[in-house]
Order: sequence, then structure tokens, then C-alpha cells
Amino acid sequence: MANQNQNQGGLVISSKSNSFQFYEFPCQDVKNLFKFVSLKENQCALDENQPGFYNEIIADNAMAVSFKEIVAHEIDALEEGRVQTQKLYVVEEGHFVIFKDLLITFGKNSGVKSGLALIFKFSKIEPRPVFITPEKILKISDQMAFIKTMDFDKMEHPTIKKLRFDGKMETLADISPFHNYTSNVKSVKGVLNTPFGIRTMKISSNGKIQISKKKEEDLDSEIFLFIFKSIIKQ
Repeated sequence: MANQNQNQGGLVISSKSNSFQFYEFPCQDVKNLFKFVSLKENQCALDENQPGFYNEIIADNAMAVSFKEIVAHEIDALEEGRVQTQKLYVVEEGHFVIFKDLLITFGKNSGVKSGLALIFKFSKIEPRPVFITPEKILKISDQMAFIKTMDFDKMEHPTIKKLRFDGKMETLADISPFHNYTSNVKSVKGVLNTPFGIRTMKISSNGKIQISKKKEEDLDSEIFLFIFKSIIKQ
């Protein structure tokens, strides 16, 4: 999931997903958190049916770790002409990239949820999903070379409550008269020029960010800090 970039002292993040959840996480002692997830009692031991952390790695300004959760699913199986309910145990993984003020998650929900609970229990700092206001989403859209999609929600309109635009929009005037409903913007997807190349990104109000990448492409962990500091918080 993560490797250390020896040339830059950062982390290289491997992910099949291109969707990442951003959390506010003002943790000033990342090294101590790293020690916590590395403790034997917090480590995954599947042979002992113990969920836990694994694959932890730390760099100059960030750490990454994964969490394996064991989830039971009930399935109906046909045995000797009878339907028998059986439990099937599967392993679901959640992944975390942690900075001093920011926490990123991706992967299966059960692994993410269990890992977050332990991180909160140790740090006493509750990770809070980043909330991006409609005004901020509009400001971000102004930085885009062009907009590909835009979602509106909870619209104060007599007949339309939700609206989605797909295409190529240079300015909000291209979607007139609905550009007047700017307080209802839920997400925007468009092309941004970043220090990590030209990327298509979808920015959602709930702090979920989609970053375009090739299927097997790894991401420099610094791209998350760039999005957080230079796009969301600017």
C-alpha cells in the first residue's frame, strides 16, 4: 500500500482506488502514533483471528498504515437437499495516510472504521471529515482549466431538487440559469494543473476527493497535502 520514496523522504502510495476521504486530524505527534500501531497487541494476526494494523511505514512528515478487519458474512448453502446457513469469514482492508493536520483513508469501510476507532482511542483526537462549503467548491471550480461535471443538491426550485451537468464548461454562465443556484453545489469535477501533473479531480462537499490516475500508477503522498493546503484550505 505504501513505500518510502528514498529520494524525497516522502511516501509513495499504491491504491487500486482513485477515491480518498479527507479528514481534519490535528495530531502533532505522528511518530508516537506510529509506535502505537506498531505494537504487537495492535498488529494483525490472522492465524489467531486477530484483526489489526500492518504494513506501517513512516517518513519525514507522514506515516502510512493499513488495517485488516475480519468480517463474518452469512450465506445459504445447499447441503444434502437442505439449505444450511453458514458463516463465511473474509478479510477487508482499510488504508491510512497520516500527516500532522490531515488524515486520508481509502479501502473497505469495515477496515477503515475499525482502524479509525483505534487511532481515535489512542490519540484522543477525533478525525472529522473535511467539509467543503459550496462557496469553496465554486472557488475551486474557478481554478480549473474547464469543468467536466457539476452536481447540485437540495435546490430551492419548484420542480427540480437535484441536478447534474456533464460536458465541458468553461464558466458557470455555460449552465445558465442554474448558475444562480450556487449555494446548492455539492461537487465539481474538472481539470487542475498541479505540481504532480495535470489531473482530473472531483471535489465533493463531504471531503471525498477523486484523483485521476492510471490503473497501476502510484501517488506521491505530497499530492494529498497539496490538495488540502493549496486547493481546499486556500
